Amino acid sequence: MPLKIKKHRSKLKYIVLLLLAVFLLANRGFRSLIKNSLEYRRLKNRRIELELEKSSLENRLKIMNEPGQIEETARKELGLIRPNEIEYRFTPPKKDD
Repeated sequence: MPLKIKKHRSKLKYIVLLLLAVFLLANRGFRSLIKNSLEYRRLKNRRIELELEKSSLENRLKIMNEPGQIEETARKELGLIRPNEIEYRFTPPKKDD
């Protein structure tokens, strides 16, 4: 092929690519499609995070519903005691001892 035809083909390729890029970037529908695709991906990842959190909370609820677990948690976290029960609190030993 003559050199002149090769140059024209090369220029034609660049012009076609440039026109295609301008068409895609200037097209509001294409930009909307890209935006929606990114939002879909973000929401999909968020859904996975929420499902993991739900699973963790369901496991915690299952543990809390075991006999005696509610009382034990109330005693540890809230410091509750039964009526007529005496609670003894001791100061922790010093580090020097």
